[in-house]
Amino acid sequence: MAQMHWLLVTLIGLLMGGVVNVLADDLPAGRRPSMPKYSDGSRRPLAAWLGLTAFAFQLRQSYDTRFADSGTDCAKRGTLSWRYPLVEIALAALMTLTQAVAIDVRLLSIPEALIWQAMVVLFLMIAVIDLEHRRIPLTPLLAAGALAIIRAFAIPLRPPTTAAMLVGALCAGLAFSLVYLGGRLFTRLASKRWSLPKDFTAFGRGDVYLMTAGGLIVGYPDVLIAMALAILLGGIGALFYMAGKRASGGYQPFTALPYGPYILAAIYVVMLLPGEASGLFAGL
Repeated sequence: MAQMHWLLVTLIGLLMGGVVNVLADDLPAGRRPSMPKYSDGSRRPLAAWLGLTAFAFQLRQSYDTRFADSGTDCAKRGTLSWRYPLVEIALAALMTLTQAVAIDVRLLSIPEALIWQAMVVLFLMIAVIDLEHRRIPLTPLLAAGALAIIRAFAIPLRPPTTAAMLVGALCAGLAFSLVYLGGRLFTRLASKRWSLPKDFTAFGRGDVYLMTAGGLIVGYPDVLIAMALAILLGGIGALFYMAGKRASGGYQPFTALPYGPYILAAIYVVMLLPGEASGLFAGL
């Protein structure tokens, strides 16, 4: 019975990964959510709705039927990137991990565990869009905040309390607003001395909104740990990026990096294991 439970969670994770992929394609383009498509806009067959099955059944590419008999590359039109199966695998793994921690470690009720799972889906969707488009989508961000509020009213005896959530959101919003303003000042001063890319931003307004939502989700004082962890992860990620680019000879200074995934990772860790996350910084 237990094996069936974990198999079901993994399967749901894979299916929801397919949904995340569709929304990550449609939301940034301002389109209504639609059936899965190839990069050229043509619809994918049912067997290719999931990235995993598309790759497994060699349905990664769409073809122009006018050249179907030619067997040439000109028949190929749209291609699915590796993002599609990787997102599905990642979400299946994250949902399985979340379920294990929620039920076996935190001893949450089924409704609260389901809210956590929905949070994970939204987190991954935001991360994918930020990585690909350098922007934080508002719709899933508002949905995550709404879920946090619903949890607070539906399960009032579980922390964080409503007051802690509001204080957490206020602290995060103010702190990261200062970081955002500092980034704007740095950009203005640096542009007078160096030639910066047109799209360069040291820190985006969407990151402020994201951390504010994170404060609402984890509450105060856990939001302090989440902010510190986000800064730590962002710094480590930037160092690895620069080291990799320098090694490959493709490093360019003042490259804008997406900060959203690091904020989301920090919120996720603190949401799941607040005590362990706090202990990490206590031991430093």
